[in-house]
Amino acid sequence: MMQRLGALYNAVIRRGYRWGYLMLRVWWFVRRPHTRGAAVALWHEGKVLLVRTSYRNCYSLPGGFVRRGELPLQAARRELREELGIDLPEQTLRHAWHGTILFESRQDTIDIWEASMDSPLAVHVAGREIVWADWMAPSAALGRRLLPHIIAYLSQR
Repeated sequence: MMQRLGALYNAVIRRGYRWGYLMLRVWWFVRRPHTRGAAVALWHEGKVLLVRTSYRNCYSLPGGFVRRGELPLQAARRELREELGIDLPEQTLRHAWHGTILFESRQDTIDIWEASMDSPLAVHVAGREIVWADWMAPSAALGRRLLPHIIAYLSQR
């Protein structure tokens, strides 16, 4: 019974993320804002850790928006913790990519940090915002539907 209630709760949360995302898309279309984002590329044996969210039908890196007053590196670490339960020390991350892309009716400036892992980390996917996470070779990833900044980052590697 509790498991069924948990699954129902997660489904409601996923629906909320989807509706929130759709409302943001409308807002971005009207406002045409400049947004800041930060993401983390974790590498292990030539594979990168990709995620898929409940509100987009494509693959990405763990990451999200930079909050007001927050540095992009802080945002990247926070998003990695929130989305996958991974807490990496700041010194393990190196800046790997920076760019601004017109995406979803907004100018989206993204910073990507990367780190090499000696062993694949245990990843916790709660099934709410993040619904899938796994390691993938860049060549395989580039054959899938990716966010534009992930394509740019993986193509330059």
